[in-house]
Amino acid sequence: MSKHTMEIVLWSEIRDKILAISPDIGQVIEQYADKDQLKFVRARFPYGVDIEKLGELWFSIDGKSVNYKSDAIPTEIKQLLDYPWSGFPVSLMTHNTIESFIELPSHIIPLRVITPGTLFSLNSIFNPNQTSHVMHGAYSSTSGSRSLLMLPKISHGQYNERLAKVYHIDEKYLCPKTFSQQWDLFNALANSSDFDSEWYSEIVLFSKETISLLSNFPDLKYSLLKRSWDDSAFARNQVMYDLVWSIFTENLPPSIRNTPFIIEAVKHLIKLAMREAAGFAPVMDDSVGPVRALTDVFLNVYRIRYYLPVFMRPEFYDGVNPIYYSLHKHTFFHPIPQRSNANRTIDEMVIIKKLVLSFKEQVLENKFPFPLHDTILYETLNSVEFEFFHPQGGEGLSRDITSISREDPRYSKLVNELSIEKDLEFPDHSIFFNGCIRIRPLRREAQKQSMKDFLVGLSTKKVED
Repeated sequence: MSKHTMEIVLWSEIRDKILAISPDIGQVIEQYADKDQLKFVRARFPYGVDIEKLGELWFSIDGKSVNYKSDAIPTEIKQLLDYPWSGFPVSLMTHNTIESFIELPSHIIPLRVITPGTLFSLNSIFNPNQTSHVMHGAYSSTSGSRSLLMLPKISHGQYNERLAKVYHIDEKYLCPKTFSQQWDLFNALANSSDFDSEWYSEIVLFSKETISLLSNFPDLKYSLLKRSWDDSAFARNQVMYDLVWSIFTENLPPSIRNTPFIIEAVKHLIKLAMREAAGFAPVMDDSVGPVRALTDVFLNVYRIRYYLPVFMRPEFYDGVNPIYYSLHKHTFFHPIPQRSNANRTIDEMVIIKKLVLSFKEQVLENKFPFPLHDTILYETLNSVEFEFFHPQGGEGLSRDITSISREDPRYSKLVNELSIEKDLEFPDHSIFFNGCIRIRPLRREAQKQSMKDFLVGLSTKKVED
């Protein structure tokens, strides 16, 4: 099978892989009397290509992107997938990843990175109706990570000319000035015929016969429904979270309350800690794209100077490993609010820190009209710490950017695997760290510092203007 195409496969061809990565699904299929005749559609995609684009499904066939509605899609495949679905048929991720996102004029919203073993697009099992609350036309998905970024700048004109010459890159993708523009260059490189990588993502799409089979096993159906129920818990209680937030902001000075960017940034940081929004983490492998091959390109063709080509990927907090958020790379679920021209990032960071700590104190000290001690919000804020970084320092901000890499070995894992002859340093001068918040499990020393912060900086009930 070509690495970038689609085909019909029998259960016997994918049995071992599915039993290994999703045993609950595999074991149900194993009980089916005619399992050997059960058909699936296996699809593979090169890095960066569209899989779902504004609600429409696309496949890769012989190196070309083809819309599912096209006559180029074999009739037998359309017949296998002839059941109610919107946006995407029920599918299982079997190799590497895809990223689901919403693209706004201001930024990309990474919704989730789908990893091997994940069964997704379950509407056909739980909500077979053609209409629902889901607005499929807003969503898109790409093979690998759409939000992949590199910390050091890669906008040097002469160095980009080397890339263009070796990989025949269109000049419109060269010299990316922002993190969002970097992906266009990564995508162009990865899909160049001169790029040395066999990277692909793989999805197994379930046929209508398989959907009928899964729907008839109540234990499995309950297990899948419970996953969906748990995943939607925050959304189902959104009204109460909005109420908590409105109570908190009501007593803030008007100059802060009427600064949408500050307010939304603080709210978003709380969502990051609650695992409801994506931050960023260092890339450690090739699961989100051909990162090793790209690293080699920037080391030996682009010939990056001074700083290691460290990649970052979207990541949800897992309660164990830190995640990072930057005021220069937002994942807001809405357009980025207007920022005051008078406020520097460092000034915004100082206010954001005070508000985060104030909100945390009010939740943990039960200063709301109703108790929160038995909620996920309370449990989260009682177990995480927020640390604020800016190279120029400031009131309560850490200037020690290099401590980030010293304390998180993930930053050096990938580059340590490579043979790098140059004397390159951790990219602590990256604009990513000019207003960076680290969220990680609370340490004992952090608990002591938090109490000190509350006593010194938050002794009043209102955050000072």
